[in-house]
Amino acid sequence: MNHFKTADNRELYVNLFVPSTLDWQEMGVTLSQATNFPFEDTATLTLKGGGAFRIHVRVPEWTSEGFRIRINGEERHTDALPGSYVTLDRDWHDGDRIEIKIPMSFHLMPLMDQPNIASIFFGPVLLAAEESGARSTWRSVALAMDDLGKSITGDPSTLHFQVGDTRLKPFFEFYDQFHSVYLDIRPAN
Repeated sequence: MNHFKTADNRELYVNLFVPSTLDWQEMGVTLSQATNFPFEDTATLTLKGGGAFRIHVRVPEWTSEGFRIRINGEERHTDALPGSYVTLDRDWHDGDRIEIKIPMSFHLMPLMDQPNIASIFFGPVLLAAEESGARSTWRSVALAMDDLGKSITGDPSTLHFQVGDTRLKPFFEFYDQFHSVYLDIRPAN
C-alpha cells in the first residue's frame, strides 16, 4: 500500500516511492507524488489543500547515508534511521512541496547457510548477471567488501552495472534470458 491514514484522519503514511495521487477526502487534501524511482533517487510530494496534520515518510532499510527531506526548498533536519519513518508535523498549505532524496548503494543479501553465496542489490533493486546459457556452478565475482561500489561500475540511471567481466542489470529486465541472481562472492585483492 502506497499511502495509509490513521483512523482519526490526523496522520498520513507514505510507504512507497511511485508516481501516485491520493485524494484524502476527509482532510480536503490531494497529495501527488512524482518520481522516476528507482532510476532516480528522488521523489516529490505536492499538496493541494492544507491543514494541520502529520506526514510520515518511510526511510527504507536499504537506503544509504544522505537521506534528506526539503519542504518548499528548505532543508529539514531529520533523524532518518533506515527502517523507520520521518515525521513531518506542521500546518500544511496549498502548494507545499516535499522533496525526498533516497540515496541508493550496493548491498548483499547472502544465503543463510552459505554466506559467500549472495545476491547483489542496488537500493531495492535485485541485480542479476547475464549468462550465455545454463550454469552448473555459481558465477564467481570479486568485490571490495568494505565498499562494494569500488568494484562495480556502471550507470545508476539505467541500473546497468559491471563487475569484472560480469554484466549486471535489474532482474525485472530478464524475460527469456539466462541469468544468475546468486553469485559466489569473493573478496577482491
